[in-house]
Amino acid sequence: MEAKKRFVSGFNGLRTLGVFAVIFYHLYPEKIQGGFLGVVLFFVLSGYLVTDSLLREFKGTKKISPLKFWKKRMKRIYPMLLVVFLIVSPYLLFFQNNQMKGLRSNFLSSVFMVQNWWQIQQGSSYFADSAGESPFKHIYYLAIEGQFFLFWPLIVIFLVKFIRHKKHSFLLINFLAIISLILMIAQYKVGQDPTRVYYGTDTRVFSLFMGASMAFVWPLNKSHAKLNKKGQAFGRNLLLGVLALTLLLYIFMPAQSPITYYGGLWFVSLLSMLLIALVVHPGLKANRIFSNRIFDYIGSRSYGIYLWQLPVFALAAAKIINPTSWYNVIWQLLLVFALSELSYRFIESPLVAYDYSKLWPWIKTKAEDIQRERWRALPKKALAVVILVSASLLIILTSPKSPHDQQVLEAKIMEQQKALEEANLKAANARVSAPLKSIAEKYGVDPVVAERASEMKIFAVGDSVMVAGSTDLQEAFPRMTIKAVVGEQVDSGATILAENKEAVQKADAILIGLGTNGTLTIGNTNYVEKIMQEVGDKPVYWINNLMPRPWEKSNNNQLKEMAKKYPNLTIIDWHGLSENQSSWFYSDGIHPKDQGAMNYTRLILESMAKK
Repeated sequence: MEAKKRFVSGFNGLRTLGVFAVIFYHLYPEKIQGGFLGVVLFFVLSGYLVTDSLLREFKGTKKISPLKFWKKRMKRIYPMLLVVFLIVSPYLLFFQNNQMKGLRSNFLSSVFMVQNWWQIQQGSSYFADSAGESPFKHIYYLAIEGQFFLFWPLIVIFLVKFIRHKKHSFLLINFLAIISLILMIAQYKVGQDPTRVYYGTDTRVFSLFMGASMAFVWPLNKSHAKLNKKGQAFGRNLLLGVLALTLLLYIFMPAQSPITYYGGLWFVSLLSMLLIALVVHPGLKANRIFSNRIFDYIGSRSYGIYLWQLPVFALAAAKIINPTSWYNVIWQLLLVFALSELSYRFIESPLVAYDYSKLWPWIKTKAEDIQRERWRALPKKALAVVILVSASLLIILTSPKSPHDQQVLEAKIMEQQKALEEANLKAANARVSAPLKSIAEKYGVDPVVAERASEMKIFAVGDSVMVAGSTDLQEAFPRMTIKAVVGEQVDSGATILAENKEAVQKADAILIGLGTNGTLTIGNTNYVEKIMQEVGDKPVYWINNLMPRPWEKSNNNQLKEMAKKYPNLTIIDWHGLSENQSSWFYSDGIHPKDQGAMNYTRLILESMAKK
């Protein structure tokens, strides 16, 4: 008989901490830079709890049933996962059709718990939303856990049968964790998007291993010696120190910094282990600190909250201006909690407790009723659910494939961003350009325009649209310095100019390509004015926006008004030139490709270098 599990209410407090870190990261990635680390706490806690459960099963019965373990995990994971897809997909069909591409593959890879590898194969980035944020990209977390759950009970059986000594098992599991960390360090490339190592099971499983290892030496039911006042004071101070350091990292650790992947994630996993160990110890007050009605409520529903938060935030961001203003954040959070509450009451709790062995006999009986045309015997609620589920599945399974050009876009933008970073390390006179007449012919401008462009010192600041056109831009303007980053927000513009004051002063003109990723005014701050104040009297050329975003029109109108206020501000009308030229763009309708990138550069040449 399996040993009875000791209930530790403080785990709900830890889950609350983790899920709020993730929520605020998705809402305010610039301010809560390390909020993505909340997932690390989930990994460590999950590894600890499932391993403790397996060890208690072995202690009570002298055996471990992988089948029983897998059934339990499936009942916990799948109902909510399927419900999120079945509800969000019809919304996408009617209100955000651009996200339908690849939905079927996204769904199937999630069901088979390989969605993280599918996203890697697609070239998707967790950190850069060049084609709009996916409402399902956070499911990578479940895929990594699902793959871990598949092999972990078999490894535990090996450990308890052959290794036996718990301390040796602890060391062996942490050795595996170090191998995973080494794989992360080896595969991380400075200056490149870190999504491969962030999504990869091989490079993230160390957090699960670390939590799992602790279950061997610090189990839930461990008998702890009573602590004297000194021991309790030490435990309290350790808790405060670990918690404070964890919160600081949640706020300040950058998602794309080398320190994150050169041991930072491992260190946060270690802090998570310490938090769990302190909460588990019955002689300390840590469990009470993390236990209250609010934490119990949020923690018990944290799985649903995690699944619902990104669909709500991503879909809201695609439809409303200023989605992170306080009044918009409030209703989004209320919607997340309402959906998670309904899911918890009507999906998660009932289906976790449901005996699925009764499902097939029930289906068989109802099928016989249909055959005999006894329609009245069919429960109306069940019939409505079947119809709705069937309709949603039909929407998902008939959705268009992922566009190949979107994969090319992601790869090309990342490749060009790397090239930009390398190019910026070299002096401007080391850049080699094609003969001026060839350039003039290529971009359809007079040779005198190409000649003038070759002599101009331009300092450019932009986002992924400028990155997509950067190869042509640098060919046409060999003395141009480009500071363009995928996902760049307009509020970074003035900062970049201030950090490069000397280069800005030496430049003949400033080129700005910002506004794709958000509004030009945030709160009461007009970032166009901040940029214009930073450059002074320098000529500024600002490329307006063409993108399927709710802030497109307001941004372009604001630029027109700012051009009236600042005589040194010229608007380059990319929107007007490219509005009806869908063939110039990748499938997202934002990033220029091939002929589009050449026309993008030609327009800038004619705007900046034509007398």
